Amino acid sequence: MSEKRAELLLACVIIARSTSFVFNKLGLGTMTAFNLLAVRFLLAFALLALVFYRKLRHVGRRTLLRGALLGGLFFLIMSGEMFSLRTVDSGTVSLLENMAILFVPLLESASAAACPVRRRCSARRWRWWAWRC
Repeated sequence: MSEKRAELLLACVIIARSTSFVFNKLGLGTMTAFNLLAVRFLLAFALLALVFYRKLRHVGRRTLLRGALLGGLFFLIMSGEMFSLRTVDSGTVSLLENMAILFVPLLESASAAACPVRRRCSARRWRWWAWRC
């Protein structure tokens, strides 16, 4: 995958994720947070089960347990998001969650006490960071 295509894909993911905040906010007007999460998770499971039915038949117990753990963590994160959407503007919540794109490399470099590797910084939006290294 080329760098330009990867950046375009990342931008599409961010746009899709950010617009979901508006729909979540609208959904919270008619349903409670946990009901909305239940509908979203069940709909996602049904669609993915239809698409990956053949691969799901061969899933082992260990994979199911790890998936349940990740699903539980994801549920906690989404619950926090839903309750924050009740009290704060959706634009603010979207901004804070999407700031993880910036915070993760910065925290990684702070914990490693070194600048990120140059090849990771090759994207145009990270050129200022690569220049400092």
